[in-house]
Amino acid sequence: MMNKLLFLFAALLTVMPASAQNYVDIVYDGDNATISVPSTVTGLTYNIKGANVSIVSTTLVNEYTYRLSGSSPDGSLTINGNYKLTLQLSGLDLTNAHGGPAIDIECGKRIAVVLEEGTVNTLCDSPYGDQKGAFFFKGHAELEGGGTLNVTGKLKHAICAKEYMEVKSSTGTINILGAVSDGIHCGKGKVANTNNYFEMSGGTVNIVNVGSDGIDADDFGVVRIKGGALSINVADSGSGIKADSTLTVSGGNINIHVAGNDADGLRSNYAVNITGGTTDIYVEGDGSKGIKSKNDTETTATVSNGGDISISGGTIRIEHLGDTYADPSTGDTSSCVGIAADNKLTQTDGEVEILSMGTDCQAYRGRGGERLEGGTLKITRIPWKVKRRDYQYDMTVYGAVQLNGSLLTDYSEVAVGAFDGDVCIGYADFEPENYGIIRLFGNEVAGNAVSFKYFDWTTMEEAALTADRDIAFETSAVYGTPSNPVILSDGGESILLGDINGDGEVNVTDVMAGVGYILGNKPEIFIFDAADVNDDGEVNVTDIMHIVNIILN
Repeated sequence: MMNKLLFLFAALLTVMPASAQNYVDIVYDGDNATISVPSTVTGLTYNIKGANVSIVSTTLVNEYTYRLSGSSPDGSLTINGNYKLTLQLSGLDLTNAHGGPAIDIECGKRIAVVLEEGTVNTLCDSPYGDQKGAFFFKGHAELEGGGTLNVTGKLKHAICAKEYMEVKSSTGTINILGAVSDGIHCGKGKVANTNNYFEMSGGTVNIVNVGSDGIDADDFGVVRIKGGALSINVADSGSGIKADSTLTVSGGNINIHVAGNDADGLRSNYAVNITGGTTDIYVEGDGSKGIKSKNDTETTATVSNGGDISISGGTIRIEHLGDTYADPSTGDTSSCVGIAADNKLTQTDGEVEILSMGTDCQAYRGRGGERLEGGTLKITRIPWKVKRRDYQYDMTVYGAVQLNGSLLTDYSEVAVGAFDGDVCIGYADFEPENYGIIRLFGNEVAGNAVSFKYFDWTTMEEAALTADRDIAFETSAVYGTPSNPVILSDGGESILLGDINGDGEVNVTDVMAGVGYILGNKPEIFIFDAADVNDDGEVNVTDIMHIVNIILN
C-alpha cells in the first residue's frame, strides 16, 4: 500500500509544472523576513538578518521561482548562483535604507521577472553604498506579467542590467519614479550587441525624474522598441533614449520630453532606424536635438563611422525650441536641430512633422547628404519660443496677412506669432496657402488683449501686425473663419474697398466672390470689410453695385 502511495505521489510531481513544485516564498514584514523552501528545492542555502535575505543556489539543472511579497522599510534580497531563475513579485514593497540594491540578482543568466496580475510592487534603494541600481541584474532580465512595478534609484540607476533587458508583450506597467543617473541602464557586460540591449515589445513604461538618460544601452548597446507605450521625461540635458549602437523603432507609442542644453530625444552613437510606431518628441534647450545619430570618430568611442538616420515608416512628431549652444568649458558650438544625422539622412516613407522654434533652429540636417524620397514631411518654423505644454487652455484665430494693402498668398518664408505683451503665446500654421490657423495658449479662462507680429525669414526682420478687430484670449474662442479671416495688416496701406479676395485689385473676380457670398456660397477668401463698401455692416446687392462702379471708375 505504501509503495502505491509513493508511486502516486511521484506521478503527481511528474505532471505538476516545475514552477509549482519549486516556489521559494519570501515574505517581508517590517524589520523581519521569512523564507519557505519546499523539499523539492535542493542545492540552496540562505541567511536572514532582520529583513535582509541572502540566498546561494548551486543548482545547474533546476529553475526555481522566488515569490516575493510583504513590505519592509529596510530590507533586501541577494541571490547568487550560476543558473537561470524566476522572480515573482506578488505585492512587494521593499526599500534598502542602509546601502545596496533592494534586489540584487548576481546570477549571470536569464532572470524572468513576473509581475503578478493585480499587484503593485515598489523597490527603492538609498543614497549610500556602491550599488548601480535599486533593482540590479548581473545577467539578463526579462520582465512579464500584468502587475505594476515602481522603482526609485537614489544612488545611481533605478533598474540596471549588466547585459540585456526585455519588456515582453505581456508586461503590465513599469514606473521609474526617479533616478540619480539613468532610469533603465543596460550594458557594462560583454562588448557585443547580441548581449547588450534594451528591447520593449509591450506593456507601459513611464520614466520621470532622472538625472541622466531615460534609457541607456552601453557598450555597443542596442535599443529596439517594438510595441507598448513608453513615456520619458528628462529634466536636465540628458537623452530620452540613448543607444551606443543601433536604435530601432518599429512599433509602439513613444512620448519623450527632454529639457536642458545639448539634450536629445532619441540618440544613437551609430544609427537610428524608424520603420513604424508613433513617436512624439518635445525637446527644449539650446543645442537640443529631437533625433540624433552621431558619427563619433574619437579613439575612445565604442562605435565609429556611423551617423545615419533612416525613416521608412511610422509617424514622427518633433517639437523643439532653442538656439545654438556654446559649451562653456570647450567653446564648442552645437546647433538646435529637429533631426540631425552626422552622416546620411534618408526618408522613404512615414509621416514626419517638425515644429522648429528659435531663429537658429533647423528642422533637419544630414551632414553626409539628405535623401527625402517618400512619405510626408511637414515643417513649421517660427523664430519665437512657445512652451505650449506649460499652458492649460487654447483658442484659435483664422488669419491672413496683408502687406502694403495686398494679402499674402505665399507664406513659405513668413512666420506669424501671437503675443501677450512681450511673451509669445501662439503661432500660425500656414499649410493652406491663403490663410493661417493661429493657435493661442493661456493659463486663464479669459486673458489679456492679444497682439501679432510677423517675421520674414529671407531678411530676418520682424514687424508688428494690426488685427482688423480686437482680440483677447478666451479659452476655446474662435476668431474669423477660413472664408472670412482676421486681417493682420502691417499698416502700410488701408484695405482696398471692393478687393474682396485681397489680391490688390478690384475686378470681376471680386464681383463673383461677393455674389457667391450673398447666395450662401462662401468663397475661399472673403474680406468682409473690403466687401462692405458702404460700411453699413452688411454685404448685399448694394455693395455689389458699388464694386461694379469702382471697376467702371
